[in-house]
Amino acid sequence: MSILREPTFANLTVSIMYKNEDKMNQALDFMKERFGEIDFSSEAFVFSDISPYYNPEMGDIIYKRIFSFKKLVPRDVMIEAKHLAVDIENKFIKDGKREVNLDPGLLSLENFILVTGKNFSHRIYLGKGVFAEITLILKAKKIEILPWSYKDYQMEPAKTFLLNLREIFKKKLKSEN
Repeated sequence: MSILREPTFANLTVSIMYKNEDKMNQALDFMKERFGEIDFSSEAFVFSDISPYYNPEMGDIIYKRIFSFKKLVPRDVMIEAKHLAVDIENKFIKDGKREVNLDPGLLSLENFILVTGKNFSHRIYLGKGVFAEITLILKAKKIEILPWSYKDYQMEPAKTFLLNLREIFKKKLKSEN
């Protein structure tokens, strides 16, 4: 018989794609108003060198950074985080095109999850228009790539960021117990 339990809290992240660093910082400030301070961030990298997918909307040179929120969150916060991300993106639309793209994520000891508004075969519907996917499996000092893992999360600096964040997350869990 299954015993239903609440899982441990997890580490909320947000990845932001942007052309203009000031707009990225403004978008991040909106996320911080709701989820608190940032304790760790990746280096900026050129996303458009990895994939041209967003170039028609955002331009030829698009940067990306990943941020970790200090305070751990219940895992069911992802619907709220995605809705907030969409609201923030809508504040930064110019001529019908987004100037920032925010992707909330959730890191636990075992995996890294991203949420989206798009359904696909490997995604699970959470509710209120939001789907979740396990993007990467995390083990000790290793990341396991899945067939649908986004290329930018398989590369540096995202890989090192997520592995380091997993270690930080372990310390956060210990300090809360």
